[in-house]
Amino acid sequence: MTLAQREHPEARAELRAGAAWYDDSATGQEFLDATRQARQSIAAMPDAWPPIRDWDREPVVRRKGVPGFPYGVIYYVAEGEVVIVAYAHERRLPGYWKHRVGD
Repeated sequence: MTLAQREHPEARAELRAGAAWYDDSATGQEFLDATRQARQSIAAMPDAWPPIRDWDREPVVRRKGVPGFPYGVIYYVAEGEVVIVAYAHERRLPGYWKHRVGD
């Protein structure tokens, strides 16, 4: 069963910013395609990726890498829906997105 998804508004802004940055090198569409593929995998198998280390409360937050790019999709499942809280660049401050969980 594939779960419905929604994105935190700040995550949506991160996705747009990442695509715009990659558009400068002509790979913006590839970035969007890779994030879409990652989201589809998450919706189909949300428990397949490991929980975020050092996250010690509910809901369980997980990270799925974006193939070919230094990004991860940070998400959790609530009430049968995948909630994407960040499209996090691997070089960005870890955990900057934590305040978004539950929003």
